[in-house]
Amino acid sequence: MLANIKGLLPVPLLLFTSPVLADDSEQAKRPQSVNDIIERPGVLTPKGKFTVDTSISYTQNSSNKVSVVGYTILPTLLVGRIEVSDSDRTTITTGLTMRYGLTNSTELELRLPYVYRSDQISTRPIQDGAEANTINTTLDGGGLGDVEFAVRQQLNFDTTPYWVGGLIVKSNTGKSPYDIEVDSSTNTLEEVSTGSGFWSVEPSLSMIYPTDPAVIFSSISYIYNFKDDVDISGQTIEVDLGDTIALSGGFGFAINPDFSFSVGLSHKTILKSKIAGAEDDNAKLLQLDSLSFGINYALSKSTSLGINAQAGLTEDTPDFQLSVRVPYSF
Repeated sequence: MLANIKGLLPVPLLLFTSPVLADDSEQAKRPQSVNDIIERPGVLTPKGKFTVDTSISYTQNSSNKVSVVGYTILPTLLVGRIEVSDSDRTTITTGLTMRYGLTNSTELELRLPYVYRSDQISTRPIQDGAEANTINTTLDGGGLGDVEFAVRQQLNFDTTPYWVGGLIVKSNTGKSPYDIEVDSSTNTLEEVSTGSGFWSVEPSLSMIYPTDPAVIFSSISYIYNFKDDVDISGQTIEVDLGDTIALSGGFGFAINPDFSFSVGLSHKTILKSKIAGAEDDNAKLLQLDSLSFGINYALSKSTSLGINAQAGLTEDTPDFQLSVRVPYSF
């Protein structure tokens, strides 16, 4: 049962996606148990095994903002400019993830993402009152995203719950928004970005607690972004992106040996960013909460199909995300 559940746990618990099956001769003798799985290969990729995980995800995010530039004479009288902007952003990410079992308790991972984005942005000064004054901007394009390397270590085998420590190193191979020119007429980027532009590390600790026929899982992680110098309006300025605290949890339930589903809840707190060592007056904490539902179907002993849908619960979270994953083990 645990081997089937592992294929659908939501991010950041994708480390449990490698199919783990008992030897055919042993399955014929007696039913497989959780202890059989843990004593031999563990919850990560077994020693000497190689897994290729192909995935594609669709993300939709929209927002409406009102910008006010001016001053007030009375509480009800504003002198200045009021501008309304509406944006719809669509992101399609295809990924190729390769995992290798260095030992029965250690797993290495390399992820290569390709990001395609299409942004539609409309801005209009509302005091002008004419639809003809609306400025519509459409940006689309794609390229290599931020490549990631990860190492994970299972910390215990004989007792439950099972604990897994991990470390993800994210590169800056994607196109940074700080490397793109800004359109002064619309105050928007002239191209789409495919990465953050900063290196980061993410230590994490995950827990799996099997209680047949379900598996309870949770995870905590901290994303630390390395500060870097960027060019802003011809000036070199040090930018320190806000770090991120991430929490997630949920459960998976096996309907039968081939089909299972999971429900999860995740939360991220993005801390305030700093420019030239100081926080901007408009900087704020971002709270991202989302609810996910996933299904997984074992196509064979070496591959499975996983589908995960995620809905944003807070204003800054993407409205909707749909992911399809097909891992194959050698």
